[in-house]
Amino acid sequence: MKKYILIIAVLFAFVSCEEENIVFDSENGQTLAKFSASSILVPTPTEGASINVDVFVSTKTDSERTISVEVDPSSTATSDQYTISGLTIPAGAFGSTVTITGNFDALPEEGRVNLVLNLVDVSGSNDIVIENSPLNLEFYRECPIAAGEWTINMTDSYGDGWQTDTATGGSGLTITLNDGTVLEVGLCSPYGSAAGTFLGDGECTPNNGSEGTVTITIPQGTESAEWFFPGDQYGEIGFEIISPSGEVAGGYESADAGLLTIDYCK
Repeated sequence: MKKYILIIAVLFAFVSCEEENIVFDSENGQTLAKFSASSILVPTPTEGASINVDVFVSTKTDSERTISVEVDPSSTATSDQYTISGLTIPAGAFGSTVTITGNFDALPEEGRVNLVLNLVDVSGSNDIVIENSPLNLEFYRECPIAAGEWTINMTDSYGDGWQTDTATGGSGLTITLNDGTVLEVGLCSPYGSAAGTFLGDGECTPNNGSEGTVTITIPQGTESAEWFFPGDQYGEIGFEIISPSGEVAGGYESADAGLLTIDYCK
């Protein structure tokens, strides 16, 4: 009886190992294809801008293959605003790098356009399965940052200052320069402390909770500035950002928290 039990145990172990030892076939097996990203911002300066996105495939062949993509109907970008290249997978390779280039001159002076690409097929591939599609790209004009005095006009419709990332006040609109300098502006709240320089003098003035104007100086040579709005607890906050040339370059009313897009082309 013990011999039979031993034989059965050995057979079971052998079958279990066989089931787990799956061999992947990179030449004749099923092909998985996908983009390496799903969403990309493409700030485009006057000379244009290119971004690279890898298309991975799980099989290889001894001849070139063509990647097929199509523009989704939800796209707002027109064909003159971008070009696509790199849609060929070399023989023996598991993918290719697709290059999408934005055309500054064709992009709108204000706002963004989006290009949604669907990965459709890879020629010469067996039983293809597409994953991580579509790819969404947002193009907008990127101009050099204007040095000088920027003006921020701020309002609160209820008249009690800003309640941003907390219900009793919170931090203000922050501008982080590439050298690490952080500027912060906002309307002070009477309900709690608020960080940063508010109304330009570092003093909270809760009796002036309806509106206020502050100026900041962006020095010559600044290469980048990140504008961040922490949030609007009660949907009461408004502001507009005026460039040194006097143009409205950005601003929101009852905005969601996050990075702001500033139109430096103005």
